[in-house]
Amino acid sequence: MKRILLLLTAVLMAATASAQEGAYSPDSGLPYWAPGRGEVDHEALRRRALVVLEREFGAFNDATGHLAQTAVAYCDAGAPREDLIAAFRDTWLAWAPLDSYHFGPVEANAAALTVNFWPDKKGFVGRALRELLAQPPEAQRDPATVAAGSAAAQGLPALEMLLYTEAPECPAVIGISAYLHQTAETLYADWFDPDGWADLARAAGPNNPVYLSAAEFTKTLYTALDFGLIRIADQRLGRPLGSYERSYPQRAEAWRSGLTVDIIGAQLDGIADMIEHGFAGDIREPDRAWVLQVIGQARSRMDKIGAPIADAVADPAHRIRVEGLQTKVNDIRSVMAQDIGPNLGVDTGFSPADGD
Repeated sequence: MKRILLLLTAVLMAATASAQEGAYSPDSGLPYWAPGRGEVDHEALRRRALVVLEREFGAFNDATGHLAQTAVAYCDAGAPREDLIAAFRDTWLAWAPLDSYHFGPVEANAAALTVNFWPDKKGFVGRALRELLAQPPEAQRDPATVAAGSAAAQGLPALEMLLYTEAPECPAVIGISAYLHQTAETLYADWFDPDGWADLARAAGPNNPVYLSAAEFTKTLYTALDFGLIRIADQRLGRPLGSYERSYPQRAEAWRSGLTVDIIGAQLDGIADMIEHGFAGDIREPDRAWVLQVIGQARSRMDKIGAPIADAVADPAHRIRVEGLQTKVNDIRSVMAQDIGPNLGVDTGFSPADGD
């Protein structure tokens, strides 16, 4: 009997091992051990990551298109203002995940500046918007006029100032929204059209001018996620927090519309999306689950702030919750550095944060 049990056990183990050996999926990177007992399949990771990026850049393109149409309907056909506000919000939240990726077409088109001119330390948005509003109405609604003007009046902060101050919304909101959509179309095309940045990443190798190996694209993505976390902790939270003696509510991003917390949440969701579906099974399951759990903890702290960031930092009872969120975002960075980077065999390279 004992010999029979041992034989059955051996057969079951062999069958299980055989099934596991053939179960690896490059689409998910799972199970982690299959491609090489812990070796990262950077080419499979790149394929998955490009799917994530195409979905996110596509969502921004769609959102800006809807915003441009809604702006025309509002100004020319009397559509409800609530529709325009909702489209504006959706567009900013669609941009938030992309705010981490300041490389490739985003860098080449200066889109980080034109889409979201922030921080605006010297009030350039207000000045540029006044110059646009001084143009004739037909010029204001023309995206070519917006393109020829200052970057400070080409994006989301300028739209926010139009929608949440006494400035006349129409027809400038049409021109800025249309220009934003043109920018989104350009970004998507420069990434995913033939010979775009995605093809450049796919062609990684010794003769590639940017990526000498597939691992270098992984490093670029990992660095981008780290930059996104820095952007949240040091700028989106750190700037309005200031010091305990003095906070700066109007330094908060999107403080007029009260979207700061939502933007942070959308960017955290974008980082989690890349980790879960891009890096996926090329990160060991315990480490992947843990970093996603820490991101979830940050989301939970964010939800408990209970007020717009601009109000929360000025109220001692709420300020401590904003500080707690900042601490948790920095915890995510630590987990990434301790677990995710070593899993992928990369560390952070140069990012825009190094130039701040």
